[in-house]
Amino acid sequence: MRSRQESEFHVSGVAERLTLYEASTLPRMAEEEPVDAELVERAATLLSVMPRNQLRKTIEGLLAPHDLERGRQAVDALIDAAFAVEDETGHLRRIA
Repeated sequence: MRSRQESEFHVSGVAERLTLYEASTLPRMAEEEPVDAELVERAATLLSVMPRNQLRKTIEGLLAPHDLERGRQAVDALIDAAFAVEDETGHLRRIA
């Protein structure tokens, strides 16, 4: 017969068993480069004056034709600021 009831379940020695495992620290991520505010403003202007539902790649190419990463960052900043949304087909739509 069991002397303890199931509601009195007790576990011991867990901390000692876990000390054998070394806790690894996560590597520090490099600070992200600040987004060029002028490019973000240009992206917002482009979305305002161009016909609706422009492809994201079109806007990125117009913003920074020789550095597409900067254009991508500017469009990402617009999306993060809830000024625009991107649909599943890659088209941008202005919200505000």
